[in-house]
Amino acid sequence: MQQAKIYEQVVDRIRDLLESGELHPGDKLPPERKLAELFKVSRSSLREAIRALQESGVLESRRGDGTYISLPVGSDLLAPFAEVLTQQRVRLWQFFQFRIAIEPQIARLAAQERTDGHLEALHHLLDMQEREVIADEKNGFADLHFHQLIAMATGNPLFVDLVTRAEAKLAETRNESLQSEERMQRSLLAHKEIYSTIAGRDQDGAENAMRTHLQQIEKLVFCDRE
Repeated sequence: MQQAKIYEQVVDRIRDLLESGELHPGDKLPPERKLAELFKVSRSSLREAIRALQESGVLESRRGDGTYISLPVGSDLLAPFAEVLTQQRVRLWQFFQFRIAIEPQIARLAAQERTDGHLEALHHLLDMQEREVIADEKNGFADLHFHQLIAMATGNPLFVDLVTRAEAKLAETRNESLQSEERMQRSLLAHKEIYSTIAGRDQDGAENAMRTHLQQIEKLVFCDRE
């Protein structure tokens, strides 16, 4: 695996701390901010990993107290961590299934229903994304909102709600897809192509451009796991 997904890096670091004896079953984890600084990841990435570890029983969250290592003494450390990574890979694949099934159709409808106001907002976001690329900013803000604006351009609030809810879960995927300058450039070029087709009311073109964009991201993410 050439570039582990961010939450996988966090999972691996926590496992390493357990195996090295720096953390023990029953120990309380350091505060979220300290862990994020220690692991050199964003707090949202850290929360993703902690949620996965809680679901697998590795961690236990105690309201008002903190997060604790809940593995019993003498347990096989590798088994639950392997389960976490497998579950997260399956979840990530499911997210891509969702995106490829839904977002090209949303782009198609956006090409039909968009207004000049929508185009202006999309163009503004493309300018913002271009500045992010030049400044090597990997926050993915413009990228994320570009997809949300396309949903808004359909004029259907149900699509907006659908994409907005999904974006919270897909943010980690998007961040990974934008980690290198090359990937950021690819994303920008793909967004410009999608914008052009929507501006030209080219419904087939918008659908195909969005599908191609998402398939390229999927390939980049999963190829890094080989």
